[in-house]
Amino acid sequence: MDKAARKKTFSKILVAINESSKTVDKAVNYATRIAKDYDAILVVLYVVRTDTNVGSATPQSHVIDFKIQAEKYLADVLEKIHKHNGTEKIVKVKTEIIASIKIANAIAHYAKDKNIDLIVVGPRGRSKLKSLILGSVTSDVVRLANCPVLTVK
Repeated sequence: MDKAARKKTFSKILVAINESSKTVDKAVNYATRIAKDYDAILVVLYVVRTDTNVGSATPQSHVIDFKIQAEKYLADVLEKIHKHNGTEKIVKVKTEIIASIKIANAIAHYAKDKNIDLIVVGPRGRSKLKSLILGSVTSDVVRLANCPVLTVK
C-alpha cells in the first residue's frame, strides 16, 4: 500500500485506557504498531470513572488522586511506547485524561470530536457472565463509535 493510501486510511489512532491490565498493554502495543505502519498520530486516552471533570477549578480530592494515578500510568505507557519505537520510525503520541461516569460514551464522543479514524481497546478480562451482568465498556464502544474499533485480547 502506498503512503498516500495509508494516510487516508488511518491518520489518528486512539487507544483507550480506563484501568491498567495486560490487555491494555497489548492494546497499546497494537495501536503503536498500527500508528507506525500508517504514519499516524497515536492518541492515548485515559478515562477516569467519576462524575466530576478532571480539569475543573475545584476538583474533589478523590478526583485529584485519580488524575495523579492516571498521569503516572500514562508516563509508564509513554515509556513503553518509546522503548517499542527503538531506532525505527518514531510514532507521534498525544496523551489525554478525561473524566466520565460513562466510560464508553466518553471514548466514543472523544473519538468523534477529535476525528479519530480507529479506536483500539482491550477487554477487561471479565468472564462472559460478569460481562452480561455488569455490561462491557468494550462492547459499548463498538456499538457507539462512529469509526472502526479494534478489540485486542
